[in-house]
Amino acid sequence: MAQPDYYQLLGIPSSATVEQIKAAYRRQALRYHPDKNPDAADAVERFKLCSEAYTALSDPERRAEYDLRHQGRGVQDLARNVIGDILGRRGRRRDGSDLRFDLRLTLAEAAAGVTKRISFPATEVCRSCGGNGAAPGGTAPCPTCGGRGDLREGGGLLSLPRPCPRCGGQGLMVTKACTVCGGVGTVEQERSYTVKLPAGVRGGDVKILDGEGEKGRGGGRSGDLHIIVALEPHPLLRLDGSDIALDLPVRLRTAAMGGAVTVPTLSGTVRMKIPAGTQSGRTFRLRGKGFPATAGRGDQLVRVVVETPVALDLKARDLLQAFDESCGPGSHPMQEAFVAGVDEAPDPSG
Repeated sequence: MAQPDYYQLLGIPSSATVEQIKAAYRRQALRYHPDKNPDAADAVERFKLCSEAYTALSDPERRAEYDLRHQGRGVQDLARNVIGDILGRRGRRRDGSDLRFDLRLTLAEAAAGVTKRISFPATEVCRSCGGNGAAPGGTAPCPTCGGRGDLREGGGLLSLPRPCPRCGGQGLMVTKACTVCGGVGTVEQERSYTVKLPAGVRGGDVKILDGEGEKGRGGGRSGDLHIIVALEPHPLLRLDGSDIALDLPVRLRTAAMGGAVTVPTLSGTVRMKIPAGTQSGRTFRLRGKGFPATAGRGDQLVRVVVETPVALDLKARDLLQAFDESCGPGSHPMQEAFVAGVDEAPDPSG
């Protein structure tokens, strides 16, 4: 399983300071604490993940290792800072992360195509503090990097810079937290979009909305919003390629004498004729009642399952016995052929 994005879990940018990480953890821990969410099935897991994220990001060495191994941020920051030094400016450009939304559709919605209005909480840069987490006048130069924002590894002209782990490369420390975001630098806001999906979308399909993910910093590009389609299971119908499969229970009388039955499809119910003498397992094909495909539309395959009566009372058992005795030769051709085959089989005892 892929490791979750710790920054996204806490709702902070990858340039967050240690103080912002702590503030974000407190905010998320209160939000997802199991005692406050007794009815939320995922609260415990989210709480554990937030604690895991805080443990990794609050320690400078673990954070640097995480950025390098799981996010690639360390390499990106290093390259940007080197270029920034060569050009005589700071390389503090940060691209926003991609966001994911799982959109659940019924099988009928996926087959017909659908327009959905989706809403979800997303982190935005706090407008009050501009994302630095500080109240007006509530910053001071970082004592670790001296306000530069990066540290040098090695010596000489070509010593390599890396973002300061304490201030996150900002060069500033928060001495007084922003009252709007609580020092986190970001706030959660509800986002809404109207998403139009074509007929025939399948589980796992992805629709990407460019630039609708986490906002970038310092001129960085915004991430994208990935909408992942998930199909809810239908109580009766099953998707089989471009066909729709259905097991249709039929009474013994209907199978023997024939009749019309009601069959559910993706576009409503239809009436289907069952010929007299239909055996269990026989499959009928409803043309064009399947799932949209590249070339036209699939079919619906209706497999008849003759249901044996159960919980018979004495009267019903007597009637069934009388019925069986009234059946003459040729009434059960499959059984008669089977018995004939058994009689013709060689005796293994010699």
